[in-house]
Parts: sequence; C-alpha cells; structure tokens
Amino acid sequence: GLGTPSDAGVVNFVKALTGANGTIKVAFGTEGGLFDARLAIPTVICGPGSMAQGHKPDEFVTVEQMERCEAMLAALVAKCEAGF
Repeated sequence: GLGTPSDAGVVNFVKALTGANGTIKVAFGTEGGLFDARLAIPTVICGPGSMAQGHKPDEFVTVEQMERCEAMLAALVAKCEAGF
C-alpha cells in the first residue's frame, strides 16, 4: 500500500501546486505503493475530479476540474524547468 505521511514534503509540494489544503486516503489500487515501498520514493497520487464521483457507475470529470488539472500540470512543468 501507499503510506506517504500527510506532512511529507512531497505532499506539501503537491498542495502548493494545486492550492488544496486537505488530503484523503482511499482504498484503490495504484502503482504508487510500489514506488514508495520498493524504491523509497515518497509518492502522492493526484488528478482531476473528486473521489465522490470516481470509480463507480457513471463516474465523470467536469471541464472545470480538467482545467484545474491542466493548470496544476503547467505549474509542475514550470517548477521542473526552474529546478524546483
């Protein structure tokens, strides 16, 4: 499983990119746990949408959620280009 502490640096980095202050933990599968457990890479899983809408019948992502995701990815690219 994925067990990145909510106060880890990578969590704070992603919060700064997204403008979100909270975190949630869900019981869904992801390769993130492998990066964390086998390679000791602190890992955060994030993306557009809400878990209240996802991984169930009729799941969806709104255009606004996709636009916010695009802005987050652009901010991530800018940070990477600047060397963090």
